[in-house]
Amino acid sequence: MPVPEPDAEREADGSTDGAMSPVKSLVFTIAIPSVYLGALLVAWLGPKHFGFGVRPLVYAGLTVGLSGLLFWIVAMVQLGKSLAVLPGGDRLVSRGVYRCVRHPVYWGIVLTFFGLFLAVGSVQGMVYLFVVVVPLNIVRARQEERAMQKKFGEAYTRYRRQTWF
Repeated sequence: MPVPEPDAEREADGSTDGAMSPVKSLVFTIAIPSVYLGALLVAWLGPKHFGFGVRPLVYAGLTVGLSGLLFWIVAMVQLGKSLAVLPGGDRLVSRGVYRCVRHPVYWGIVLTFFGLFLAVGSVQGMVYLFVVVVPLNIVRARQEERAMQKKFGEAYTRYRRQTWF
């Protein structure tokens, strides 16, 4: 096992080369997507009170959900080859939706599920969204911010100043 340089920055998992431990990699590639699947299962299997009994809320929820899904998809397409489950892409994407928002995929996810849960009137879904999905996306955004700052330095600092979340 190579000995790290004395001034090498140690990652949270103990590595110094930026590589992610197998356990952390497993969490990012399986557990996190499962959380999003869980949100869909809550909506599908849970009781439904469409629009919480207010028909216009069904349409509002569908509109928000479809807009969020479109935003999510556009953001992933615009990431191109930089799209990865693990934080720290190979290039700084600052065009398209990334020109205004640093984490449009996470916003798209939240809007999609918010709209879905509003449309089906799922209290359990709303709780799941705000207790599990939103905090998870905040944690992921922070990890991504650290990785991008480390990789791109001043260019990322400028990008952060010009964009929102």
